[in-house]
Amino acid sequence: MTSRQLSEWEAYDRIDPIGEYRDDIRLAYLSTLISNLTISVHGKAGARFQKLEDHMIEWDLGKEKPVQRQSVEEMKKALMSLAKSQNSKIKKESDRWTRENRPPKRFRKTNMLRL
Repeated sequence: MTSRQLSEWEAYDRIDPIGEYRDDIRLAYLSTLISNLTISVHGKAGARFQKLEDHMIEWDLGKEKPVQRQSVEEMKKALMSLAKSQNSKIKKESDRWTRENRPPKRFRKTNMLRL
């Protein structure tokens, strides 16, 4: 194969991909189609539709993305806000339980409720 023939095949491959990359494009197209159909039927009004690029496989294994590291303070802040929201949820449930399921007045001050 001459250099010119190789260049022609490379140019043709850019226009109409050959092989596994083409299969990846087909799969991404089908995935995008299914996602957008699901969003249009079951999604909320104004939901963002998917793009073909959202479903393309990135094979650039040599290019590593920089890892974003959290500081200890950021992790602590995130966990504390999660704990705070869970604690308020538990408190609301326990308040509802005590208001709805109180024992009769005659049993409230007796030793029967103590363990």
